[in-house]
Amino acid sequence: MPRVQFGKCMPILDKYLGMDLHNVRDYQVLAVSVEVVGDICRALDEKILPFCDGIMSHLVTDLSSGVMHPSATPLIFSCFGDIGIAIGKHFEKYLPYVMPMIQVASEICAEMDTANDAMMNYRNQLRRGIFDAYSGILQGLKNSRSELMLPYAGHLLQVIKLVVGEKTREQSVSKAAVAAMGDLAHALGPNVKILFKDRAFHADFLRECLDSDDYKMKEIATWTQNDKSRPDTKRRKNAGKAI
Repeated sequence: MPRVQFGKCMPILDKYLGMDLHNVRDYQVLAVSVEVVGDICRALDEKILPFCDGIMSHLVTDLSSGVMHPSATPLIFSCFGDIGIAIGKHFEKYLPYVMPMIQVASEICAEMDTANDAMMNYRNQLRRGIFDAYSGILQGLKNSRSELMLPYAGHLLQVIKLVVGEKTREQSVSKAAVAAMGDLAHALGPNVKILFKDRAFHADFLRECLDSDDYKMKEIATWTQNDKSRPDTKRRKNAGKAI
C-alpha cells in the first residue's frame, strides 16, 4: 500500500493501537503493538507526527506504571529511537520525559545482579534499547536541533565507558554502543571534542571495534571514526536484535 494511502488508515489504526499500548498487563500484546509503532515510523516518517502525542503518552505511562513486564522496557526505548528518527526536531517536546527514564534504566543496569544467564540477557537487551534510543534521537535532531542533546551527552558517554570496562560484554551491545558513540560525534560535531577530551576510553574502544573480525562491527566503527554514510540506516524491529 502506498505511503499516502496508509496514512489515511492511521486514525482508525491509532484507536486500536492506543488500546493495545495501554494493555500493560499482557506482555505479548504490548510487545507487538510497540513493534508496530516502529514499523509505522519507518513507513510514514514525519507523517506520524499528528499521532505522536498519544503514542508517546502511552509509552511513557507504561514505563512508569509499575506493573508492566520488564521485558517491554528495551522495546519501548528502541521505539523511542524509531520515533526520534521519524519526527526529527519535533522530538524536542518529549526529551524532558524520555531522557530521565533512560538515565534511570542505565543506573539499574549498572547495579543489576547478573549472576544468572536470564539477568545477564535482560541487561544486554536493556542496554541495546538504551543505545537505540540515544542513536535514534541523535539522528533525528542532528540536522536541526542537535544542541538539545548536549546536556545528555555526558551521561551517554558514562554508559558507554561502563560497558567498555566489562570484559564479558556481548558483541551486540558493543555494536550498539559504538553506533551510539558515532551518532553522538556526528550530531554534535566540534562540540564533542570537549566531551571526549578527558575520556580516553573511546580511542581504545574504537580501536578494538576496528580490529574486530565482525564485518558489521568494523563497518560501524569505521563510520564512527569518519563522517561517511551511516551503515545501519534501517532501524531494527526491536532491541533484542543486534545492529
